[in-house]
Amino acid sequence: MLGKLMKYEWKATWKFLLPMNLFIIVMSLFAYATVQLSFFDSDNALVMLTGTFVIMAYILSMIVVSIGTMIFLIYRAYKSTYGDEGYLLHTLPVDKHHIIISKTLISAAWVVINILIVYLSIVFLLSTQWEFMKNMVDGFHYYAELVNDFDGIGGFDVFMTLIAGMVALLAKILKFGACISLGQLSSNHKVLASFGFYYGIYFVQNLFNIMYYVVLAMIADQTMPTYTGISFGVSWAFDLISNLIYCVIFYLLTWYVMEKKLNLE
Repeated sequence: MLGKLMKYEWKATWKFLLPMNLFIIVMSLFAYATVQLSFFDSDNALVMLTGTFVIMAYILSMIVVSIGTMIFLIYRAYKSTYGDEGYLLHTLPVDKHHIIISKTLISAAWVVINILIVYLSIVFLLSTQWEFMKNMVDGFHYYAELVNDFDGIGGFDVFMTLIAGMVALLAKILKFGACISLGQLSSNHKVLASFGFYYGIYFVQNLFNIMYYVVLAMIADQTMPTYTGISFGVSWAFDLISNLIYCVIFYLLTWYVMEKKLNLE
């Protein structure tokens, strides 16, 4: 049943999100052509203005599509779970756990797809600027060597940082789901209540992070007075553990509302 729910969720999202993300690729081709045809080396002011407009439109397209992807996924989660579609969804003989997992995984997949498209688009465009790319690669190597000498970063740390990033993404998606679900507990103004829960949780999370780093700095000051930084390994470890905890909390809150407090009136 989980597979069927994921397949249905994918079909319900790709018709809107795929064209949006493909638009970035189209704008990348326009930006690439602008650079290759040396619009910015022209003596014609109109040609230069056209090139500037294309590049600005390209950058704006990435920003708008990235934000639009998140907004659509949040809207989709609300409408399909607690909106008109919710009446049908919750009458199906499916486990609430499967509903949460399917929506979370498909949403995460679309966010990752969007990130990859934006990243590859930027690399594709910058690949035309060989000198810039060379300087950027040299700078990255210098930074990597500097950080590695200072903190002893290895392949395991890089891998775990990527894992921590994926868990952080799942925690963020589950947080949106939990806030939407908690908002349904309000008899009136459910959407407004969801926003209230989001900012309340956001405040608590930031307060927790600040307290953690303050305590960490105090410990470091007592044990290593000359050390002024926070190690790479400690950083991913904290992010991974804290976001795993957030995932569990947000997941259980969403499940509890769906299972025990569901009210679609």
